Amino acid sequence: MIKYGVIGNNLSHSYAPVVHNMFFNLYSIDGNLEKLEIQQDEFDKIDMHEFLRGFKGVNVSAPYKTQIMSHIDEVDDEAREIGSINTINNVNGKLIGYNTDAKGFAELLEITHVKPKGKTFVILSAGGTARSVVHAIKKYAKDIVCVSKDLDVKIDGARIVSFESLPYLKADILVDATPVGMYPNIDEQVVDDSIVANYETIIDLVYNPVFTKLLQSGLKQGKYVVSGLYMLVSQAVQSQSIWQGVNLQGMIKRIFSEATIHTQMQMNGNIYIIGMLGCGKTELGKALAKEMKKDFIDLDDMIIKMSGKTIKELYDEGEEVFRAWETKALAKVAFEKGKVIALGCGAVLNRTNLAAVKASGIVILRDRSMDKILSTFEMGKYPNVNSREDVIRIYNERYPRYVGLADYIVPFGDVDLDVKKIAEVLK
Repeated sequence: MIKYGVIGNNLSHSYAPVVHNMFFNLYSIDGNLEKLEIQQDEFDKIDMHEFLRGFKGVNVSAPYKTQIMSHIDEVDDEAREIGSINTINNVNGKLIGYNTDAKGFAELLEITHVKPKGKTFVILSAGGTARSVVHAIKKYAKDIVCVSKDLDVKIDGARIVSFESLPYLKADILVDATPVGMYPNIDEQVVDDSIVANYETIIDLVYNPVFTKLLQSGLKQGKYVVSGLYMLVSQAVQSQSIWQGVNLQGMIKRIFSEATIHTQMQMNGNIYIIGMLGCGKTELGKALAKEMKKDFIDLDDMIIKMSGKTIKELYDEGEEVFRAWETKALAKVAFEKGKVIALGCGAVLNRTNLAAVKASGIVILRDRSMDKILSTFEMGKYPNVNSREDVIRIYNERYPRYVGLADYIVPFGDVDLDVKKIAEVLK
């Protein structure tokens, strides 16, 4: 078996072994990644070559992403420019450092549709991860501020300010690059709610739990919230590309879905059922909830209860009225634990809804073909759907969003068999 590792000084929270070993299992690679704990007062005394003998590759966690650069043989040009490494490749005893965090953050922005061009950023921390974030956005951002206890630190492309300045800062996007709120300290929040109010988008690079207190604060205030789990998976797969010597970029989505299921089940996250009109989301949701001994929620029923009006009455006031209530209901249900929730087919149209769902649970797509939907569809049953052309238009508009959002796709079939397939994956 080929040995890999992750270096850090407090790795009880680290999800890196889970992600990498998931990768090894999925792709039948005879490898294993271990936690390599090093205390800070011992780090500079270690002979890194001796310490890493027998390890093919290593990830580097906080707080050693900058400090370790002087302990290895060679640093990739981009990593040297960033001033931080998170990946070491052991090539016949020669230790070569790379940075995959910057690309991981860039891909996180891309997958969550956060556009950095012309935006202002405040980044909490000026450590190795913060340096990678700055590198990923400095060509596009209007202004970048890193908040640090050490005001003497220098980061190309960013201004450094103290934490005492936070109440006076306002920007488009807040990025938390600290470990505050990481498991097991899940009730901690790096800044209070009044600070969160100063931003439109909240990105927390903590990934365990996915739905941190900081993101919960943002969602309650109607902010767009983004978890760091995708960045973790992306940088890990890129590290694997370096270690294995092949481009594995296409595997990120698969590993991300597996990682989401794993961590959300650990934290008793919700299970969301999505899909087209006529695919039986409610039927499947009720059966799955019964099988897994969980409560079931139909989001449309919650909208009716919260608004005091029927779905038709809301649509009669305008689709935008219904959609606003849908977003309110979804923001509320995201704070539930361990529920099975059937979403309306248009819930995927709002990116705030998508963020709430991805932060708070697992997404299951019940996939039914358009031909099958049309063969049983009752015209006039749904607001604003009055013809075959309407169904086709909705399908073409929304289906790519379903696939992009889903952590698991179950083809439409017998509901009992579909439930067994899903339960097997989740358990």
